[in-house]
Amino acid sequence: MKRFLLTGIFAVATMLPLLTQCAQQRMQRQALESQTVVLDIGHYYAPERGGQGARTPDATQGGMLEECEFWYRYAGEVKKVVEAAGYRCVVCNRGEMPTDPKLAKAAREIGVVHVKTPIPTAVYRSRHHPQRMAVGILSADYALDRRPGAVVFLHLNSDSDTWRVSNKGAFYCNKCGVKLATAMAQVMSRRIFDHGMPNHGVPCGVVVRTDGRRGGGDWLNTCNESYVPAVITEVAFVSNPEHARFLNRPADARRFARAIGEGIVAYMRRR
Repeated sequence: MKRFLLTGIFAVATMLPLLTQCAQQRMQRQALESQTVVLDIGHYYAPERGGQGARTPDATQGGMLEECEFWYRYAGEVKKVVEAAGYRCVVCNRGEMPTDPKLAKAAREIGVVHVKTPIPTAVYRSRHHPQRMAVGILSADYALDRRPGAVVFLHLNSDSDTWRVSNKGAFYCNKCGVKLATAMAQVMSRRIFDHGMPNHGVPCGVVVRTDGRRGGGDWLNTCNESYVPAVITEVAFVSNPEHARFLNRPADARRFARAIGEGIVAYMRRR
């Protein structure tokens, strides 16, 4: 009897790694075969302040610019490019519907799903991967619920409260997202950097983020746990007067957003 018990325990112990490996292979295959792209509009809209996130220091470079509000206006351009290539595209945000009528109209037109995080600035634990905790994790969970082939968090960058020329924008990615970020960076450098948006010869970068910071690393890397490529678009600096002037022109802003979509499509076709 004792021998049979020991044999059974040994059999279960040897099967567990195999089950884990099978689950990993299933998730990897699912991400590679998925035809869905999820876009997350970074930060959230607060009625008392407007859009959250990076802002221009003032309005002297063509107007005030704020990253969350920018992406409510232009995420639809990314979505159009992705859907025109034959992929399904879902747009979400962790906050409530904006109270600004123009932003609310834009949100309805592109079908933004508002995840409605109870407290947008609070830290939450991932339902998919409980070891991951972060601000914004519920948007990542929503994205993973869609079983996507790629997740792109739409942001703009800033490194100063005053005007300063900064040209080291990059796509930040998880380990699984290097190919996605590289494809997006290649398109951005070819279509936008020094092709309307001055960047002084500096190409778009790719930065792998593996840290578990609650402010950002975990909501990016919870996608990594599901083998889903994920990227943050920290490409254009709203504190850079040359970038701000470009992004404040609607035609150029649309071209910038469409370049992000083109980079996503380039990855989806080559994976």
